[in-house]
Amino acid sequence: MTDTIAAVPLSDSPAKQEAVSGGPFGIKGLAWAIFEGGRNPYYNLIVIYIFAPYFAEVMVGGGELGLTLSGLTITMAGIVTALTAPFLGVVADKAGRRKPLIFVFMAVMAACSFALWWARPEGPLTMWPTMAVLAIAYCCYGYSEVLHNAMLPAAGRPSALPIISGLGLSMGNVLSVGILIFFLFGLLLPGSGLPFAADSQLIPLDRATHEPQRFAGPFVAVWMTLLLIPFFVFMPDGLSRGLTWKQAAGDVFRGEDRNSGKPQTLMQRASVFKNYLAQLFREHPQTMRFLIARTIYADAMAALLTLGAVFAKTFLGWSVVEILFFGITGVLFGAVGGFVGGALDRLLGPKLALVWEISALTILLLLQLSITPDSLLFGLIPSGEPIWGSPFFDTLSDVTYFLFVIPVAIAVVASISSSRYMLVHIAPHDRIGEFFGLYAIAGTVTVWMGPGIVSLLTWLTGNQRIGMGGIGFMFLLGLIILWKVHAPKRGFDA
Repeated sequence: MTDTIAAVPLSDSPAKQEAVSGGPFGIKGLAWAIFEGGRNPYYNLIVIYIFAPYFAEVMVGGGELGLTLSGLTITMAGIVTALTAPFLGVVADKAGRRKPLIFVFMAVMAACSFALWWARPEGPLTMWPTMAVLAIAYCCYGYSEVLHNAMLPAAGRPSALPIISGLGLSMGNVLSVGILIFFLFGLLLPGSGLPFAADSQLIPLDRATHEPQRFAGPFVAVWMTLLLIPFFVFMPDGLSRGLTWKQAAGDVFRGEDRNSGKPQTLMQRASVFKNYLAQLFREHPQTMRFLIARTIYADAMAALLTLGAVFAKTFLGWSVVEILFFGITGVLFGAVGGFVGGALDRLLGPKLALVWEISALTILLLLQLSITPDSLLFGLIPSGEPIWGSPFFDTLSDVTYFLFVIPVAIAVVASISSSRYMLVHIAPHDRIGEFFGLYAIAGTVTVWMGPGIVSLLTWLTGNQRIGMGGIGFMFLLGLIILWKVHAPKRGFDA
């Protein structure tokens, strides 16, 4: 949700509003950006590349059940976040100050992450409690994202906000790559006998009991604690609006009619929200149609990213070292995607750029799912025999699936870049902040759909490839809706 550039004013009274100054590399901008550098490695290490494959394979037992329960954990946490995060954002706007609540969520997230050291099949943190810990941390991650994004307008002058936002994303990615390299060459490869591996680990951990994978939890907890200090010290908080958190929450959940000042019933507030959406669809049908399309294909991309490494572990039988090579390569080549997206936007316009990018992802997913440990292209090409003497990616199936991460990563990041520009391209300029808010909220409210569909199809069919195939149907549905969006190459305010 780093796409949110605009937010509500810092106070209700214009007299209390202060002009925000500061460039992208000022102390406030850097403090805001480094927050993502401290928090985002949790997602890459725990949710995607290191702990999640360990949980699916070792704690659950691998196979279809491993993929199903991994997706179920994200789905349940996503539903809770979807039902509560929008209200949390409104409460925070009314109370003004966000840093105290961010501190609470990050403290809980760090505690959950640290607890993963004890996550083992035999306990003390067994499978179901580990799922609960992961779900709680995932919710806190989402809540902190909502509050952190809402503080972006205070991080610098308006012209610097896009750069500050991109700087935060870059910090999160670059530092995540550095940490993945540390785990790979400092903890997992040493002692393997490979020519590029050290003789001993930087931190002595027992690979037989999966200590390096479990160590990711405490490492992330300490990392977050240290790197979030600049944010809490140097990033200014919102101005207090005279309401306590309890009063603000009561105001939101009680509701109040703007004209009479009397509390509204739940049905009255639901009617107001329904009329608001209906008005948006009447006045700006193309922009709203795009937001629906983006919600669907973005959920598909989220599922592909979060469950792709678990699929490689449970279906192809990859080791944690292979998954880390896979992840590092994906993150590095993803940086190219931003330039590709920008070039396609200029050449084709954002709509056609997105059509090509989402189409490419759909085809690439189909080709990936044609790979089994023994064959390519749904059995047409045998590929299960070793093709070289490497201890990693030794079969044609492994090498092919690994190489697919390059175009997939480029297409994913390119589509993210094109999606942002598409909204700027077709949304009314005088309401761009409002539509970026809807853009961000839609991504939060439905983030559980992709993993949920994968989990459901895998559980119903007992086939991991059919489960992952559900992502392809989401890509196609999003693509069909996107194709119906009328977006002239020069853009318009409608």
